[in-house]
Amino acid sequence: MPTTTATLLAAEGPNGLWLPADINEVIWSSLAFLIVAVLLYKFGADVVRRYYANRTAAVEERLDAAASARTEAEAERDRIKAALADSDDEAARIIEEARQTADRLRVDIAARTETEIAQIRERAAADLVVTQGQANADLAGEVSRLALGATEQYVGSTLDGAAQQRLIDDYIRQVGSQN
Repeated sequence: MPTTTATLLAAEGPNGLWLPADINEVIWSSLAFLIVAVLLYKFGADVVRRYYANRTAAVEERLDAAASARTEAEAERDRIKAALADSDDEAARIIEEARQTADRLRVDIAARTETEIAQIRERAAADLVVTQGQANADLAGEVSRLALGATEQYVGSTLDGAAQQRLIDDYIRQVGSQN
């Protein structure tokens, strides 16, 4: 069925306008809303501003605390990195000191060994001299005995002590001059 303007107007509200209620009710409701809005603005705006100012200050305070904590953490990180670098330097220094100590010990041990070798050679030379002296004395004694035996056979009789001693000394001098 075709819709006409009269049907549309009849579908509108009881006041004949497009509003669903009485026009007086709309006016008084709007006026009450405006009064409440003005009162809220007048008395509530400062409270809302203070709330947001306090909230902003609290957020800024937290941000400052976070920035401070970050700065402290970065400082601690830098200190730890420096300590690590120092520990690496310290380790390198300790290793270098150990190498130098080992080199000094090597040189000291070599010098001590050379000294001991020289002392051993000196003792060996002294022992050799003593041994040679002992061998010469033993040889001289043996030569004396052999010379006495040969002289006795040569002379044919036993010599007296003085003549025997003179012959032995002459023979030792003769053998000593040949060496």
